[in-house]
Amino acid sequence: MMQQTLMVYECINAIGNSLKLDEMLKDVISTFVRQTDAIGGQFVSQGVNTKSVVRVGETFYIPNLTGNIDSYEIIVLAEGRFVLDIPIKEEHFLFLFKSDENLNTFGNMFSSFRTKLINSIEACRMAEQCSEMKISLTKEINKNKVNEEIMIGQSRMAVMGEMIGMIAHQWRQPITIIGMLINNTILDIELDEVDNDKILEDLTSVDEQVHYLSKTIDDFRNFFRPNKLLQNINVCDISRELLNMIGKSFENNNISLSFEGDLNDEFYSYKNELLQVFLNILSNSKDAFLEKNIEFPQIIFTTNVKKDEILFSIQDNAGGIPKDIIDHIFDLYFSTKSKELGTGLGLYMSQIIIEKHLHGSIKVVSDANGTVFYIKIPKIDIAGVNRVY
Repeated sequence: MMQQTLMVYECINAIGNSLKLDEMLKDVISTFVRQTDAIGGQFVSQGVNTKSVVRVGETFYIPNLTGNIDSYEIIVLAEGRFVLDIPIKEEHFLFLFKSDENLNTFGNMFSSFRTKLINSIEACRMAEQCSEMKISLTKEINKNKVNEEIMIGQSRMAVMGEMIGMIAHQWRQPITIIGMLINNTILDIELDEVDNDKILEDLTSVDEQVHYLSKTIDDFRNFFRPNKLLQNINVCDISRELLNMIGKSFENNNISLSFEGDLNDEFYSYKNELLQVFLNILSNSKDAFLEKNIEFPQIIFTTNVKKDEILFSIQDNAGGIPKDIIDHIFDLYFSTKSKELGTGLGLYMSQIIIEKHLHGSIKVVSDANGTVFYIKIPKIDIAGVNRVY
């Protein structure tokens, strides 16, 4: 009796020790085989083909298994050995013995574990399903992240198309100035009217213009450089870089772009992604000005740096966004521009960047006079975070 009690105790302890089905089944079968001196044991799953899921000890084959047994069944093999069959729903625990001694005792004992075994097996399978779902969900999340990165890249390439035109605007004036100063110097030399002070003054101006061209290249290059590190951002630097990239284009179209608010404050964020959002909004305003032929186009870019957040507002007087489309401007591939001018990615990706990447919010308010975009991002506690300057 003492031995039987120990056997029950050992077997019950083996049930549910692991949430991995194979490990749990192997533990249960190994314990029962050890306690009963069985030759072998296995857990068999019946489906289209009967197959052994877990096997311990000697291998044996049962061609036909009876389903829906209330308790257990003893199967006599041709070679004079015996199999104890304990079904668990549509599956079976099978144990091979050399004799039928104590098999009824073993069968009754193991059958008493039936409910706990069923619950444990279901728990293991649910855990496996959860794990598979987690893996699947992780893959889907990673896939979505990859898709987002691709779309951000597409959006940035669309901005790049406009940037190339803006570079031409930015460079036209300094190149004209450099050409004029060089031609004047050549003319002075040909006329033998060289004035050293004048040449020095002109060369200084050329040097300034060359530095301006170089700085413009750096601004555009930095914008398209992938950077996933937080940067220390000065509000003045944001305004300066925006002006360096689009200022001449706006100037040539008589668009007034002014920056107000906390221009001397600093904060930490992902500068290139912020610039991409700002450029998308400013570019849309410029297109609206040109489309509607606004007489005195104006954009006011305001920054307010608070204790816990940074607030940006970009306000134009381009006549507003029609009520029937304002609810769709952040939709993917939605654009009121021609296919040659609009991709429908700009504002969609701006919302993704602000809300998902920077954990902020972006909203728009519009009336007959103009449109205001409100952008809010949390102020990041930089302590312990990698920085880039």
